[in-house]
Amino acid sequence: MESRNEREYLMALIDEAERIISSDPLGEDMAPVSYTLQERKNEEAVKEDSLAELYAEAASCHACSGYQCRRGAVPMIAKRNPKVLFIIPFPEGGTVLSPSSLPVFRAWWHDSLLLEEGEWALTSVIKCPVGRFSAEAAGSCRAFLRREMSEMDPSAMVIMGHEAAAYILGRDLPMEGFRSERFVVNHIPSYVTYTPADYAADPSLRRAIWNDMLFIRKAIGTEGRRR
Repeated sequence: MESRNEREYLMALIDEAERIISSDPLGEDMAPVSYTLQERKNEEAVKEDSLAELYAEAASCHACSGYQCRRGAVPMIAKRNPKVLFIIPFPEGGTVLSPSSLPVFRAWWHDSLLLEEGEWALTSVIKCPVGRFSAEAAGSCRAFLRREMSEMDPSAMVIMGHEAAAYILGRDLPMEGFRSERFVVNHIPSYVTYTPADYAADPSLRRAIWNDMLFIRKAIGTEGRRR
């Protein structure tokens, strides 16, 4: 916030500009002008408000049949300017990740990508717990996802799962065609790996996922961090 001297100096500059515009540079005939400076609303609060509005809209959306699976809003883990925004295909029940997926996901962001707690956020392509991926539901939620990208403004994104990658990137590729590649979505560098549920269903993916983590952490600049 400006000091009193700074405010007075600013007002003097405004007065001088008014005099010049009115062709009265000496200020002899200028009527006194009163100014009121109003503080700007905190930008962080603006972002939080806009995200809250976004999720309220998503919670009341009936654009596709997926809303019939909804018993309440599925909370996403939203943060401003995270280093990484993780995106899964759809919520795993009443939460974005199931209890069995959470420890796997934590091992990825914490132990593998070496991120700190405040450096990541988590959302899904489809906002309702539909239980499976569908183009209808994804298309209905597309605007919400784009707004999340804009509002959170991450430095990078990690798209998890073949269905989410194919939809977001608009490419019909096998998973091997997505992995270990850099894509750009809405001007945001983006990378692809499997979901925690993929790993739970097929533990043989362990080596492939570890290779993905090494590639991604080098790309996002956390490779030299220590735990």
